[in-house]
Amino acid sequence: MKMLKIITLAMASYLLVTLLSGCTTYTWEDGSKETVFGVPAEDERLTEEERRAQGVRYRKPGEIPE
Repeated sequence: MKMLKIITLAMASYLLVTLLSGCTTYTWEDGSKETVFGVPAEDERLTEEERRAQGVRYRKPGEIPE
């Protein structure tokens, strides 16, 4: 019975780490934070004008962006 609890805890820990590895937390100018799942992080050092100059980047699902 004790072994079952250890296995269950190990699987729950693995699942938690797997789910959190695909999330990104953004901090906005007003200090609020938002966690988004499945969205790659953006360079927060860029100004709004620099982001607009880069244009829209499209990616195919399942492919890892450069």
